[in-house]
Amino acid sequence: MADLKTQILILIASLLVALVIGLILRYLLVRRLKKTVLDNWLIQIIGFLIIIPPIIVGIFVAAAFIGIPATQMLYYLQLVLPDIFSKTNFGQLIWNLSLSILIFLVAIGVGRTFLKIITAGTMKDHLDVNVRVLLGRSVYILVMFVAFLFILAIWDIQFGIPAAVISVITVGLTFVFQDLLKNIVAGVYILVEGPFHIGDIITTDVYTGKVENVEIRATKLRIFSGEQVIVPNSMLFTGVVVNRTIYEESRSIIVITMPLAKYEKGQTTACILNTIKGITGVMLKPEPVLSLSSVAGAFGNTTGVVSGYTGEIITLTLQFWISDGDVKVISDAMIALREALPIADLTIREPAGL
Repeated sequence: MADLKTQILILIASLLVALVIGLILRYLLVRRLKKTVLDNWLIQIIGFLIIIPPIIVGIFVAAAFIGIPATQMLYYLQLVLPDIFSKTNFGQLIWNLSLSILIFLVAIGVGRTFLKIITAGTMKDHLDVNVRVLLGRSVYILVMFVAFLFILAIWDIQFGIPAAVISVITVGLTFVFQDLLKNIVAGVYILVEGPFHIGDIITTDVYTGKVENVEIRATKLRIFSGEQVIVPNSMLFTGVVVNRTIYEESRSIIVITMPLAKYEKGQTTACILNTIKGITGVMLKPEPVLSLSSVAGAFGNTTGVVSGYTGEIITLTLQFWISDGDVKVISDAMIALREALPIADLTIREPAGL
């Protein structure tokens, strides 16, 4: 049997070689797993765990070089481990804590992986997107709950004790966080019922924008200025929401006001209709309509007559259809009409209720 100095050198060399092999295996495994659907969090944890087996093998190899048989090494471990991790020993506390942290980290990785798998991909059926989001979050919570049960088992804690504590805390928090709970309930309703869906363009009492995400507490909108607006779900649940993309086309309205002296019925009408029909994105069926008839209270908060004569001023209402969500068409129409009728005032109106 080698002397103590030689044994230490052999042990250190074996551990270094084992560590290098473990790092190489980790690099190869992580690189391979990144091409799969696994979440990066879980990949890194697996990459860490793959280092442990080569180190254990390195210890046994070192023992063999030193002259300690593998069976004897296992016997030593059997004698030492129970003493190190006895329940009355501090080592048991460290072991339980380490194992609990590992289970918690693995649960996060597994939950995020399931969430990624379930919510991955984009389908034309927007309702399916909402259901996927809700299902993915439900599975994530389920995975974390199962991990919580495993951790309780490690610490020999009966589930009834934390369940009672959670019940008491839940009752107290219900009164404290009533608004938060309203938003959560509204968020679940929006995901399940689907009054609007991820990817839709909606109009609330204040904002118009594209739905980027429906979270449990709030809905994220990207408005046309490029900013992100976070709207509490309870406001969307109880307020009026206009879904602009539930149909394949939508009607736009431009009010044209001009001096009566400059208005020539045939020529002006033809100029406006020809201009709007020449805009890319304006639908020719149904055809654009230019009217002079009175439309009282047709534009949401607007009251009175929208189209008609007022002294020396004439007001015309131009209605046309565009592909759903193509807001740029309206801007192009405004520019083209301004060039065709430089003397006219143009106003975009919201066709609420029409």
